[in-house]
Amino acid sequence: MIAYGLFIVVGAVVLMILEQPEENLLVKEVRELKNRFLADNPCVEESSLDRLLMNVLSASKRGVATLESDGNECNFDFTSSLFFVITFLTTTGYGTTVPLSDEGRVFCVVYCLVGIPLTLLLLSSLTHALLPWVTHTPIHNLQVFWGLSRDHAALLHCSVLAFCTATLFFLLPAGALCLLENDWNYLESLYFCFISLSTTGLVDYLPGRTQSQAARQGLEFATSCYLMLGLIVLLVVMESFWELQQIQAVVHFFAGPRQGELKGVGLDELVLSGDMAGAEEDPHYSLPISTISPAFSDSPATPTTELPPIFGLTPIAATKENVPPSL
Repeated sequence: MIAYGLFIVVGAVVLMILEQPEENLLVKEVRELKNRFLADNPCVEESSLDRLLMNVLSASKRGVATLESDGNECNFDFTSSLFFVITFLTTTGYGTTVPLSDEGRVFCVVYCLVGIPLTLLLLSSLTHALLPWVTHTPIHNLQVFWGLSRDHAALLHCSVLAFCTATLFFLLPAGALCLLENDWNYLESLYFCFISLSTTGLVDYLPGRTQSQAARQGLEFATSCYLMLGLIVLLVVMESFWELQQIQAVVHFFAGPRQGELKGVGLDELVLSGDMAGAEEDPHYSLPISTISPAFSDSPATPTTELPPIFGLTPIAATKENVPPSL
């Protein structure tokens, strides 16, 4: 907790050092433009100009274009409404469009109470359905055909998966946006892809705002599809990385050993995770310890079988009749 608190403080300090000079410069430029306008137009009162600017900025923050050059924009046609719903349900929320009526706000509250859990359930279900095909099967094939251990196969697969995801969902879309948006450079386009798939959804960049109505609708629909598909892929990648032994070791280092009953995959065998040759890996017991019957025979003539110690368990003697078939 202390390390994370320091991490937040360092981020805030760095951001303040980098952005405060730019903010002061922008404020200075705007104030100079305002003073110059008032000097050139002495009939305009400063208070009236301030009220006009505040109303325009307030409407702009709510997604309503009030300037004459942007008068043809419509934020609640079907495509724009669909884009708003998807960004709302995925908790991205760019903030360029907000409900204007009280009825719309009430509907959004009720809609989100059902829609956000439903969206999370859908994304989770799709992730677990895709995980065997995207992660488990390729790792198994690397073990079988390349002779790699499970740890090495998982690390190689996750590296390739991360490279493909970064290329297909960050680098290439950023290049496409850089070509479609003349005012954006490649870094700004890559920044938009990141804030979108991380569900940060900052309002400073949004494609299609400087283009025609048809182009804006097309980019909004493409962005909606990009959000849904990208979130599913990122969840699959994160689940794949979560199964790496290196990640588990980091979690184990910070969280400590887990308390609770031992769980496994099957009910009839002792399963060891990872490479069988690794002596330091923790075993996963699928057969309950209580299955081994500690019953002893009183008759000395009854032959007994000495059970070997299982990972530190005390050896016990059991009759042949009491030994489970799996042993």
